[in-house]
Amino acid sequence: MKKVIALDFDGLICDGLKECILVSWNGYHGKDVSDFSAQGLEAIPVEFCERFKHCRNFAKHLGHFAVPLFDYTTPIATQEDFEAVYQSINSDVIDEFTKNVTAYRHKVRREKEAEWLSYHTLYPGMETFLTTIDLPVYIVTAKDGDSVMKILSSAGIQFDESRIFGEQKMKVEAFRKITDLSGVPPHELHFFDDNILNVVEAQKAGYSAYWATWGYNAPDHIHIAKENSVSSITLSEFLENHLGVLDQ
Repeated sequence: MKKVIALDFDGLICDGLKECILVSWNGYHGKDVSDFSAQGLEAIPVEFCERFKHCRNFAKHLGHFAVPLFDYTTPIATQEDFEAVYQSINSDVIDEFTKNVTAYRHKVRREKEAEWLSYHTLYPGMETFLTTIDLPVYIVTAKDGDSVMKILSSAGIQFDESRIFGEQKMKVEAFRKITDLSGVPPHELHFFDDNILNVVEAQKAGYSAYWATWGYNAPDHIHIAKENSVSSITLSEFLENHLGVLDQ
């Protein structure tokens, strides 16, 4: 039976936490491109960085990165806590934040590409996986497609741009397009993501979905996975084809 693979990007293929911190802080505060640097990162308040690292575990898209900017103090221990804080922020504020951060990221990528790329690290084994797998692979991510292409290209990975679905808030919509294009039934699309909510949504929609535990996640997500009978997978298991998904 024909199958296809769909992969998240940030937290699954690539770790770009520091880049996210820099573009979120600098973009919101109207900083200059020159502040996208090691010195610029050191100048960001430690409290924000720590709050951002914690909140990143619950974030599904760029708008979620606004939470640590507008709420430093509310305890966030669960996904429900995080969503409550996010919903308390005015939607116009979120939209403005997203617009400014996106514009700043694009400018940095254009004017300081080498330094911008240096803040993205592929997880061990991902380069080999992406360059040797002989099944159709798609990337479905909240990150913009141009950034994904540049990061992969800089790592020497040739990837078909048409197979990147970027800036996806609702990933199941991309999955429908992929199965239509590929001519496979939903259960033959195998999706891997470190965000448990994306995995649950995909599974409920009839896709084969697996929770990648090496990216951004929180203890609360273990309970969500158990409640929804979601299969989890470690990086070593993924690379070793532990599930037997990729070669059947």
